[in-house]
Amino acid sequence: MNIKTYQGGLKYIFCNTIKRLYNGEVIFHHSLDKGIYATIIADEIIGEREVEDIKKQMHQTVLEDIPFNKKEFSKADAIKFFMLKGEKEKAANVLNITSSTVTLYEFEGQYNYFYTPEMPRTSKDIELFDIHYVNDNEVVLIYPTNQKIEFEFRKRIYGSFRQYHDWLNKLNLNYVCDVNNIVANGNIRDLIRKNDIMIDNNLYEIAKDVISANKRIVLIAGPSSSGKTTTSKKMSLYLESLGYNAKPISLDDFFVERDQTPLDEDGKRDYECLESLDLELFNNTLSSLINGEEVHMPRFDFIKGEKEFLSEPLQVTENDILVIEGLHALNPNLIKSNISDVCYKIYISPLTPLNVDRHNYISTTDNRLLRRIVRDFRTRGRSCEASLATWASVRRGEEKHIFPFTDTCDAILNTAYVYEIGVLKVYVEPLLLSIPVDSEFYLEARRLIDELNSFYTIPSEYVSRDNLLREFIGGSSFEEEK
Repeated sequence: MNIKTYQGGLKYIFCNTIKRLYNGEVIFHHSLDKGIYATIIADEIIGEREVEDIKKQMHQTVLEDIPFNKKEFSKADAIKFFMLKGEKEKAANVLNITSSTVTLYEFEGQYNYFYTPEMPRTSKDIELFDIHYVNDNEVVLIYPTNQKIEFEFRKRIYGSFRQYHDWLNKLNLNYVCDVNNIVANGNIRDLIRKNDIMIDNNLYEIAKDVISANKRIVLIAGPSSSGKTTTSKKMSLYLESLGYNAKPISLDDFFVERDQTPLDEDGKRDYECLESLDLELFNNTLSSLINGEEVHMPRFDFIKGEKEFLSEPLQVTENDILVIEGLHALNPNLIKSNISDVCYKIYISPLTPLNVDRHNYISTTDNRLLRRIVRDFRTRGRSCEASLATWASVRRGEEKHIFPFTDTCDAILNTAYVYEIGVLKVYVEPLLLSIPVDSEFYLEARRLIDELNSFYTIPSEYVSRDNLLREFIGGSSFEEEK
C-alpha cells in the first residue's frame, strides 16, 4: 500500500477515536521522523494514560474491519458541509478546486479527505501503528516503515517547528487560506518581507553564536533542496559583517577518485556514503589550515572523476572561519576529535509550519521535492518524471546519512517560507502536468497537483534576488558571483 494512503487511513482512525472517546478534535501539524505530530483539542487533559486508551480503541477499530467508502459530492454541498462543521479553512480549499465535484471518504459516519488518490479498503489494513506521548494533548502518530515501527523523537526538529509556529500565530497565519487572503488583498509583498527578515535574522543570530563560541569551522548540512548553497554564502556574509573572513569549502571537492568509490549492496558506486569522501585528505587539510599552514586545496572534476589541486595555496589566520557545506557535515565520523572542538554544526531544512487545513499539513518532503523538480529542470534540463524517479533513492540516502545526526547540531535553521509554494506553483505545475497518464509517476504527479490547487500563485518578481528560493527558481545574486 502507498505510504500516503496508509497515513490517510491512520489519521482518519485517530480522528474518529478522539471524537468517540473525548468528543475532541485533532490538528495534524507536520511530520516528525516517521510520524505525524498532532495536538488534541478536548475538554480534558490527554496524558500518558489516555494515550494508552486511545491506542486500545484504535486497535479495536482495526479489528472491526470498517470500510472506507468513497463518496462524490457537488462542490456547493461540500462547501456547505464544511461551513456547518465550522471548518472554514476546508471550505476555502474546496472553493479553490477546479472540478464541479468533490471526493470525500466516509468512515464510521464521518466525512473527510486527506489528499490521497485512494484510501485503504477497510480499517483492517491499518494494523501497524503507535502513538508517542510528547506533552499533555501533544502526540506523534507513528506509521510503519518497511513493515515495522521505527521512530525517534527529534527534539531539536520539534523545537524548530514550534518556534516557527509561534511566529505564525502572532501574525494570525495558521492555514494556507490565510496566506491566500493576503495575496487576494494585495498585501503579499509585506508578508514576504517579514518572512525574509525573520529567517535572515535567525541566520544572523547563529553567526553571532559562532563568534561568541570562538569556533573556527562552521559545518552546514541538510537534506536535498534545503538551500545549503545560499545558506553557506549568506553565513559567510554575516561572519564578514562581524569582522571575520569566511573561507568557503565544499565537501564535494574531497570525493575519492571515481574508480575508488565504494560499491553499494547492488554493486553500484555509492556516492552518498561517508567513505566516498577522502577522509584522510579532508582531516589533514583542516588540521593544516587550523595550524596556519599553507594548503593547496582540491577541486573535484566531475567530468574526469578525479581531484585537481589549485596552484595558489590557501592559508587561514585567527581571523578566518572555514564554512563547510555538504551531505555529511553533521556525521560525527567526518572529523577527527582533535579538530571537533573548534567546529560549529548547523542543520538546515525547510520545516514547513503552515497547514493546508486542520487535518492536512504541507509536507516538508513534498516542499523539498517541488524545489528539486524546479531546479533540476532549470539547471540540468532534467524532466519532472526523471526527478520523481530518483526521489526515492535521494530519500533513502537522507534517512541513512543525515537525519540520524540532527540532534547533534549546535543550531537549526528553518529555511521554509510560508509563501513559497505559491511562488513555486508557477514553475512546477506545468512540469507536473506534462507527465503522461501511462507513466508510473502519474498518480504522484496528480497528488502534488491536487495539493497545489489550494495555493494562490505569487509572482516571483516579489522575491528578492538574495532570497534562498532563487537557488531554485533562478535569478539569484549569488549565482552571478560564481
